[in-house]
Amino acid sequence: MVSGTLEAPDSSAAFEKLREDMITPVRLEEKKAMRLLSGRKKIREQEAADFCGHMALMLQSGVNVVLSLEILEEQTKIPERKKVYSRLLEQVRRGEAISSSMEDTGEFPELLVDMVRIGESTGDLDGIFSNMEEFYQKDVAVRSKVRAASVYPKILIFATFATLLFFMYFIIPAFRDLFESMENLPLPTRILLNLAGFFGNKWPALLVIVSALILASYMMKDNSSVREIRDYLSLRVPLMGEFRRQVIISRVSRSLGVFLRSGIPVFSALNLSKDIIRNRYVEAGFEKATGRIMSGTSMSEAFEAEGLFEPMVYSLMRVGQETGKLDEMLYKISAAYDRKVEQSLARLTARIEPLLILIIGGIVGFIIIAIAVPILTISQNIG
Repeated sequence: MVSGTLEAPDSSAAFEKLREDMITPVRLEEKKAMRLLSGRKKIREQEAADFCGHMALMLQSGVNVVLSLEILEEQTKIPERKKVYSRLLEQVRRGEAISSSMEDTGEFPELLVDMVRIGESTGDLDGIFSNMEEFYQKDVAVRSKVRAASVYPKILIFATFATLLFFMYFIIPAFRDLFESMENLPLPTRILLNLAGFFGNKWPALLVIVSALILASYMMKDNSSVREIRDYLSLRVPLMGEFRRQVIISRVSRSLGVFLRSGIPVFSALNLSKDIIRNRYVEAGFEKATGRIMSGTSMSEAFEAEGLFEPMVYSLMRVGQETGKLDEMLYKISAAYDRKVEQSLARLTARIEPLLILIIGGIVGFIIIAIAVPILTISQNIG
């Protein structure tokens, strides 16, 4: 009797490999990968867009699925991705549908797997891949702009904390003995000394509290009630709430437009779109609106009754329904809100950056005054 670990796409492939090695399998058990330790990540949006673009181009050029995957596997340079495409290709060669093969790898987004499965059933696989490439590319573009705009504020926030810690642990201790020997210290100096003493003496407790808060937030992040409250509050924050709502409208209208253009039924399109909202509060309202639509209410009236979006969205949806061009109107809504997202992002950046600079200047100025005033007092007394 022998035991060991064998890497294979599925149990049947593992069985055949063992038989080739002259081993008769008695029991096979699937070992789940520990992603937190292995560091493996699912295919991200940009990689999904590249995959869909490649498949759409190959299929539209008359190349079959197997040959398309062979070309993709050959040209992929990243070892992890090459391995995924090899598993995908191996299963498709055995006669498996590409959607089920993608699902078995566990690496592709569920939304893409569902869309490919629909494309197989409708016979429009190349159209589905083309539409999904457009969907992922635009989603990536919005995310990239948000990340780029948030880099500078993050640097300023980091600089603020780094400056504060530098003064607390290196500058203030050097003057502590001098200041404590003085009488009638200015109020800023007393405040600064108390803060430095607190951070110096209580840092283990602070570390425990911060760690506990991080652990609690990590454990509670999947709680639906907590998520719904948090997401509701995020939409009520001045400026930032409006920006988040615009991003949601852009994503929902784009996804609905892509799904309807691909020939997917309305109810399926609504269910698929709900999964990409990423805001539990809006998702709950979206589910209620979907229930209204299933009861016979028009899409524009259902969304308006839940108050999910803005008046312009309902009006344009209504026009699309009346003209029979709802998918085109949804694309126009998405394009309009893409522009709004860019404008809101520019306004947020223009307002947040000066505010952060003022905060940093205020903190540094307070510390300098707290240190400089006693020193000037001592020099005057000596003089």
